[in-house]
Amino acid sequence: MRKLSLIVCMLCLAGCGKYTMEEAKENGDIIVQKDVTNSDRFESFLKNSTQGKSDQIRITAFTTEGDPVLYDVKYDGKSYHYTSDSSRDQFGTTDDDRKNEVCRQLEVKEQSVYTLRQCAEGADHELLRLPKQ
Repeated sequence: MRKLSLIVCMLCLAGCGKYTMEEAKENGDIIVQKDVTNSDRFESFLKNSTQGKSDQIRITAFTTEGDPVLYDVKYDGKSYHYTSDSSRDQFGTTDDDRKNEVCRQLEVKEQSVYTLRQCAEGADHELLRLPKQ
């Protein structure tokens, strides 16, 4: 009986690490797979940050295998705090993940590519590519 309980517990823990598309939708994430879902939330974040209002978003990009990579961006009224998490991706790593990196600027190129610039670690971070309208 103990072995059965241990096996059930291990299976539950193995499944708990997966962040599904349904969870991302329920949480209001901006979802990137083939298309961008919930891009209006990104537009709202842009508007708030350009007005100096605090806001935060999560961008969840799903790999071709369906694994999530999470990008959290928080604007505090002055700078952007960026965190990436690829630990749920079967090919991901935590070596390159950023934890609360601070960036000073969110730049748009050609009305569709949004990139965090002037980051403390020195690297820019492309956040999102929206389809041109």
